[in-house]
Amino acid sequence: MHMKSTDRRFARSLRLTAAAATLAFGLAAPALAADQPEIRMLINQSPWLNSFIAMVDRYEDETGNKIELDVTPFGGMLEKTRNSLRSEEGNYDIVNINASGAAEIYAGGFLKPINEIDPDFTLPDGIIGFGGAAYWNADTHSFDPDSTLYGIPTNGNVQLLYYRKDLYEEKGLKVPETWDELLANANALNDPPKIYGFVPRASRDSILYNFTPYLLGYGATFFKDPQKGDYSVTLNSPEGLKALEMYIKLGQEAGPPNPGAIAQAELIQLLSTGKGAQAIAVAAAVAPLEDPNSSIVAGKIGTALIPAEPGQKHYSAAGQWYAGIAGNVPEDRQQAALAFMKWFIGKDQQVAYVEASGIPVRDDLTDTALADDAKYDYIKAFSENAKNAVMNMPLIEGTELKDVISLYLNRAVIGEITPTEALNGAAEDMNKILVEAGYDVTPPGSL
Repeated sequence: MHMKSTDRRFARSLRLTAAAATLAFGLAAPALAADQPEIRMLINQSPWLNSFIAMVDRYEDETGNKIELDVTPFGGMLEKTRNSLRSEEGNYDIVNINASGAAEIYAGGFLKPINEIDPDFTLPDGIIGFGGAAYWNADTHSFDPDSTLYGIPTNGNVQLLYYRKDLYEEKGLKVPETWDELLANANALNDPPKIYGFVPRASRDSILYNFTPYLLGYGATFFKDPQKGDYSVTLNSPEGLKALEMYIKLGQEAGPPNPGAIAQAELIQLLSTGKGAQAIAVAAAVAPLEDPNSSIVAGKIGTALIPAEPGQKHYSAAGQWYAGIAGNVPEDRQQAALAFMKWFIGKDQQVAYVEASGIPVRDDLTDTALADDAKYDYIKAFSENAKNAVMNMPLIEGTELKDVISLYLNRAVIGEITPTEALNGAAEDMNKILVEAGYDVTPPGSL
């Protein structure tokens, strides 16, 4: 699906009312003379696409420069990205890269290092770090904020704790800081089948992403020291076992039936229909939950920092997207691509992005006009969780490892195997994958 400027404007008119557009942007800035060639960008079809389209329109109005978007379903993104980056001359100047595929694309050498386009460019203060996932160290095969910059974030989808403010007030509950406090609140709110105290996200394709803040929040890790290139598996630790036991316990004691089948769509539906009192979910869930046309709990949802074990750091799993600039396109189009991305990550632009229902890539928006609008109360929780957002599989084999871990975690949730068996089995299979891929790793122990 190719969206040229006129097509995009028509599509936007169907998606955004004139009132909403005025609210988001106010009066358009006077158009400046275009000084960059037209560029093409491959982008995923997603709930935040309309917000990004609105920003592209704003950029074109302000600068006169043109951007053509090729909007593609998520399932076809990686194939299109690979084909374009590996061809003699790329079809796209910018490719939008999901965090889960970033390591493969960075390591392949397909992108133009940002500082080879502009030696003086650095990501400004306030841009979410995501555990250094905008950078790649070719020597350690890992994300490394002290190494080469390849990506500029386009969407900062981190996880938040969602809870029913009205039910908390009714029960006299406080926002939980620890996992035990979250469990206690879940049991206090649980009144099945009318309402469930906590909604897990434990389907096989979702569970690793949602289990990550539990694992890290208990002080456990997936690997020994990824930034130094040591991918020895550490998943099956005593702390990891506590994390998985809590993950399962929340669903068993206060969750809906069959938690192993709950994915993101089912989780949001349970919250929006009033059947779920709490959940950990992506920031993108704010929009549907606060839309009175799709949610009966609009105005009743609070957001907060994800809990952690006492004495441990709070974590969120990163689910961001990056703009990568192709290495196989002309230099003038690389310059034009970077010009757009510099504009996009500016603080004023990010405020406008939020106002258009986008997910920001900055964690410093709490001192802007958004702070005075109750509609954007979630920005505080977003910023707190964004500062703690990290990648769970920061290596080229991440997708394969994710599938292995997810299978074992899901089997534990549905009761096929014990938590101990799940972690030991996952660790053993992870180690096999890494050894076959040529990593120098220490074999994992056993719980």
